[in-house]
Amino acid sequence: MHNFILSTHSHTRWLVILAALIAIVVPYLNKTLSSKSKLPGLAFMIICDLQLLLGLTLYFIYSPMGVSAFETGMANVMKTAALRKIAVEHFILMLVAITLVHIGYSKIKKATDASQVSKTSLIFFGIALVLMLAGIPWVR
Repeated sequence: MHNFILSTHSHTRWLVILAALIAIVVPYLNKTLSSKSKLPGLAFMIICDLQLLLGLTLYFIYSPMGVSAFETGMANVMKTAALRKIAVEHFILMLVAITLVHIGYSKIKKATDASQVSKTSLIFFGIALVLMLAGIPWVR
């Protein structure tokens, strides 16, 4: 089960990155405010939430690099680069990024014109994407 969830979580990152790019670019192409102009942000948020669910399942239940890594002590986790990357850095960066995605979408829902949607998308989704790219363990 661990390998299946890990593989799914690892491959889904490409869907998250694609959804982020779409959620950032589409509001600039759409100059009118409608319910459809907010859909890319919603799709990005939903995909991020699914990815978070997979990641939390790994972190708290299946992965030896999640909560179980702390059984050896915090000092050992912080000294070991691979453990630190997943157990601390990846976890924190992704939580902050997903929080920004939720805040950004909340602001987009309340937006009153198309320029607010595009500006908010760029700021919140852009920062979230940068944090995600920084936190992804690219070598597997």
